[in-house]
Amino acid sequence: MTEPRTATTYWVEAPGCGALRRQPLRAPAAGEVELRTTHSGISCGTERLVGRGRVPTASAAVMACVGMQGSFALPVSYGYCLVGTVVGTGARVFTMHPHHDRAVVAAAQLVPLPPAVPSPRATLLPNLETALNAVWDAELRGDESVVVVGGGAVGLLLTFVLACRHDRAVTLVETDPARREFAQQLPWRPHVVPPTAVPVEAAAVAFHTSATGSGLQLALDAVGFEGRVVELSWYGDEPVSLRLGTGFHHGRKRIVASQVGTIAPSHRAAGRAARTAAVLDLLADARLDTLLAPPIAFADLPAFCARLYRGEPTEPCPVVEYPAR
Repeated sequence: MTEPRTATTYWVEAPGCGALRRQPLRAPAAGEVELRTTHSGISCGTERLVGRGRVPTASAAVMACVGMQGSFALPVSYGYCLVGTVVGTGARVFTMHPHHDRAVVAAAQLVPLPPAVPSPRATLLPNLETALNAVWDAELRGDESVVVVGGGAVGLLLTFVLACRHDRAVTLVETDPARREFAQQLPWRPHVVPPTAVPVEAAAVAFHTSATGSGLQLALDAVGFEGRVVELSWYGDEPVSLRLGTGFHHGRKRIVASQVGTIAPSHRAAGRAARTAAVLDLLADARLDTLLAPPIAFADLPAFCARLYRGEPTEPCPVVEYPAR
């Protein structure tokens, strides 16, 4: 008698609490393949909000990920991305999917990984795509001065993209001393400062990634006349307060939302395949491995996520490693 096909999956059971479940795995239908996961990536800001049950009802449809099970009202099986091998061919691929050790997905959703991109580094793909899209949204001109507020995964990847694509040194602003020390050691050498060291109205463009009202205010204060702030943070149901009665209006400043779900207008005609190809080219740079934390064993994912949901400090780019089979 054939044993039932199963997968081990991560679920947020209640606010602040997750667990691994064993559940049935259906056979692939036409146009689908089965994956064996080797690594998955964690998007700390988004997964913290999901794990705390803080996704607004109005945003639920937009925030739902491919392969998600349950609902944001909890319990939910949610996760950012995974890298694995296709059963039967052994091809290495990337896809957006929750943290499951095995998954059945549409073949059309897979991104084949070139040999130059190791599997752990490939988990950076979605956040690197977010950073590249934001740089395109900024429509930088010449040697405009740039500030990045927030030294999490997306902020650090922004400094990488800007180091590759922009003609002027970038200032990274981070409140946490440990994160500043980490960023200062990156091989592309961003200029790293605390919030108190940011000149007022000196930058042309600021990218905001800290998901705090104070960070967004700092970004607005950092740009000068007709400066623009590219907002990448997602706040869930958290309100944001700003002081707009000082330099915002007479400085003709702008806040531009950037979200990876829509390609920046300047590159939209080329389509998603071209954007993904550009990200894969960037991912071939081995310097990005300095962002990767020591891997988290899949069995330890519930304990790690509990710390994440409590707001404890984490490495900017956590990677989950799955048992070899």
